[in-house]
Amino acid sequence: MDPGETGGLRCSRCGGVVQGTRHTRTGYTVGHYVLHTGRTGEATVRRRDDEAPVTYRRLLDPLEVVSCPTCFIRPDVQRLWLAFGDEESSAA
Repeated sequence: MDPGETGGLRCSRCGGVVQGTRHTRTGYTVGHYVLHTGRTGEATVRRRDDEAPVTYRRLLDPLEVVSCPTCFIRPDVQRLWLAFGDEESSAA
């Protein structure tokens, strides 16, 4: 898959052009990872008149963090992705 097929995505850490995931008959090779994140706000929805409202976190300012496989295996990058959503990771 050429870079044009991934929309010209680049790794957020190293800046390299990422590839798409390649599928074969026996498996696949991951070309890149994408984390959808950003500032959120509380929102409420009610599906029907008789249901209680459901509160959820709504993504207000979407941000995509893209990682190439080489950067993704780095311990510091793994820690950031594993900490996604933690209070401490959003303060950094």
